[in-house]
Amino acid sequence: MSVKNTLRYLLIAIIIVGLLLFLNLRPKTVIPTTKADTILRLQAPPFVSAAEVQGIIEDEAGISAWFRTPSTINLNSVRSSFRTIEIETTDYILGSVPVPDYDESWDVHVYVHKDGWILAYYLAQDPVGKIYDWKAYHNSGRTTISTKLENVIAVIANAAGFPFSSANVTYYDFRYPNATHLMLIVEWVYIQSGSESDSFQFKLPGSFAYYQQSWSLANNCTASYSCSSRYLLNGAEIKRLSMYGAGWQMAQGTFSVAQLPPDQYHTIEISVSGGYQIYGYGGLALVYRVP
Repeated sequence: MSVKNTLRYLLIAIIIVGLLLFLNLRPKTVIPTTKADTILRLQAPPFVSAAEVQGIIEDEAGISAWFRTPSTINLNSVRSSFRTIEIETTDYILGSVPVPDYDESWDVHVYVHKDGWILAYYLAQDPVGKIYDWKAYHNSGRTTISTKLENVIAVIANAAGFPFSSANVTYYDFRYPNATHLMLIVEWVYIQSGSESDSFQFKLPGSFAYYQQSWSLANNCTASYSCSSRYLLNGAEIKRLSMYGAGWQMAQGTFSVAQLPPDQYHTIEISVSGGYQIYGYGGLALVYRVP
């Protein structure tokens, strides 16, 4: 049984005043409150000129998120939040921090400076799609797109004793300093048993410059049966995740330019099948520049 039937036409336009980016979307037909799209402005952190950032982080970082606390951070208060510490000085700590409810393979690299700066990032070889926090999205009732980066920043900010709001998080991709925006798009499908799929359509304006086009897929089986989820682009299978038993599987990768030519409509479909209560989640992450 289909929970929802979604067909979105993703139209991106520039408003001259402020170069405001917006989406003109066809509403969800069954669950209109589902948040399916997020646009994030990319901006380099003000401390990018710091010696440790230029000498270490710029050489290894990819997609990142940064946040500043209202006042200075006592580094002793956040040290225990790190799984491993690579560098520690009197001014900053650099290491890896666990993502809540994930194993070590999803750990995020984090830089914390006593002046209040918190920078979380994945490595340059990691696709942007790795930042989707599918477990948090699932637990929110599929109403809020959040990322592993911002959720790790929240861990550090809370350990330091400061309030945290994702509205105050800014994103930046060290690989693409000329990129201006990150767009995260989500599709999901659920079945009690059998098989079902859902999809959306989009078109990339040829006037934009695209630096990375990334996909993410999650398979969530809630009972001890076989289940699988598939990610398809224009009918071609990009990735399939299959398992037996309750649990999560996740994967991500990138699309080539040839797979997503601009000024053409493309269809992304998420398909699930199996025994009992299965969720499939799919994401499209676009790093691009608005002219």
